[in-house]
Amino acid sequence: MAGSGRMNNRKRITREEREAQIRRRLLLFAAALLGVILLIIGILFLTKGRGKAEKADTAPLAGGQGAAPAVQLAGEDAEEMTEAVETEIITEAPDPYSDKPDIDPESWEFILANPDHSIEEYAPVTAQLEEIELDERIIDAMSAFVADTRAQGLNVVLTSGYRSYQTQSWLFQNKVAQYGGDEETAATIVARPGTSEHQTGLAADITDQYYEYMNESLENTATYQWMSTHCQDYGFIVRFPKGRQDITGIIYEPWHYRYVGKEAAAYIMSHNLTLEEFLNLYS
Repeated sequence: MAGSGRMNNRKRITREEREAQIRRRLLLFAAALLGVILLIIGILFLTKGRGKAEKADTAPLAGGQGAAPAVQLAGEDAEEMTEAVETEIITEAPDPYSDKPDIDPESWEFILANPDHSIEEYAPVTAQLEEIELDERIIDAMSAFVADTRAQGLNVVLTSGYRSYQTQSWLFQNKVAQYGGDEETAATIVARPGTSEHQTGLAADITDQYYEYMNESLENTATYQWMSTHCQDYGFIVRFPKGRQDITGIIYEPWHYRYVGKEAAAYIMSHNLTLEEFLNLYS
């Protein structure tokens, strides 16, 4: 009986092992099947992706002229469209000074004297008007300008007109001395010889007889307000306007009028230009 019990126990263990082996095999089969399924899915996915890429790479050009990479085509089209738009904008941009007068910038009225442009020892033919001298060609215009200002009940005084190269040199050196030898500062108040508007004979300093200060506060006088409003009617401009020192190189001078002719003066004053900016329109 004891031997029979041991045999039955051995048979029972063998059966359990068999069942375990079956379970392991089933699990291995299931794992292998899942692996195959995943492999097939991966192959299908890669094949489909490659097909799309090849289709995109061989997209036909417009007009049926062969094939080219789609990305490159899009880039070229975008660049051409950008250039076309930029060209159109540049072409259609209006010129704000297209209505500038038809003048000869080399004519005597436009001789330019400023810190960057010397006229050396240029000397015009002058004539006297009251206490000053001016280029004889502008005597009539200045006479009318002054007379009409006085007709408004305003007290006009011509304080400075033509100054020779030698006179300007003397004035400049005096101003340098006042500023302790500082030529740069002095030159913003009194022009260096050869660069002064007064040497052209086309400019004059005009003040009010009863206003003692010759500084920018002169703009508050009725004389300046009338003259600066009507100067272009006689061919004159306010040569050194406020806030334009970076262009003219000279401080604001509401007393300084310069002759450029009626047509140019009207344009300069209406467009708030300096003489430098005006002449640059013709360069």
